[in-house]
Amino acid sequence: MSSTVSPKKTWTILDLITWGTEYLTEKSIDDARLTIELMLAHVLQFKRIQLYTKFDQPLSEDELARFKVLLKRRLSHEPLQYILGETEFMGLKFTIDKRALIPRPETELLVEKAIELVRQKLSNEPAISILDIGTGSGCIAVSLAKIIPNANILAIDISEEALALAKKNAEDNGVAERIEFRQIDVLTLKDPAFSNQFHCILSNPPYISMKEFAEVSKEVKEYEPNSALTDNENGLKFYPVIAHIAKESLVINGIVGVEHAYDQSESIEKIFSGYNFLNPLVIKDYQGVKRHLFFSLS
Repeated sequence: MSSTVSPKKTWTILDLITWGTEYLTEKSIDDARLTIELMLAHVLQFKRIQLYTKFDQPLSEDELARFKVLLKRRLSHEPLQYILGETEFMGLKFTIDKRALIPRPETELLVEKAIELVRQKLSNEPAISILDIGTGSGCIAVSLAKIIPNANILAIDISEEALALAKKNAEDNGVAERIEFRQIDVLTLKDPAFSNQFHCILSNPPYISMKEFAEVSKEVKEYEPNSALTDNENGLKFYPVIAHIAKESLVINGIVGVEHAYDQSESIEKIFSGYNFLNPLVIKDYQGVKRHLFFSLS
């Protein structure tokens, strides 16, 4: 089979799925078949199931050309989510591009546990005030606003570009009126926003250490915003700041939850214990690795 998609050949949907899966597999691209299917569905504006109900449909020259553009981008190791310009998180659709970190499935566990704890501990509150530190694409803030109807959220980020993307996602998901987006460098601790009283504080901060960042994949290192991935130190730079904000700004029975690297749980427990946050709730990810910590102020 040819290693290039020739426009002179009539290519059906099934032809491209078969050829593309084999070709991407040879190039060591993960999830080759799914990648081809999603790119084809994007070009044709189909749902994935339609690829198989219309498997013998030929692509036009224009459709084939647009598919080739997407294929070349993936072969250069650009993440599929950026190529498609969207991703799903908590069952919601988010626009995503290089302005923000791609939402990970593990972060859904952070949001799910936060929702569970808010419902358990704060069910009598008429309104829930939430702080999202480092909102990025807005996936955490938007999901919380969508699922907790009485939540009002302050979502902060140092990146003006990321905030613009997050605002669009809030608007697209119909929750913009309950989220305030604000550009803040959380490391300064000088903004009056932190004098507010929050019921819940969540953060998925940059936690990859400078040493480990040198070893991350090309997809991550060359395409996702580095400032959202690493603190350029030991990976723990943001946690004392988050603990300090939580100590000063949480209401009684309020909760703070953070995501962290696979080997940071004990270190972060010690950091938070220095601010009198004890007895953490440890949440493991889908691989059974400690990934999130929750603390309560009581």
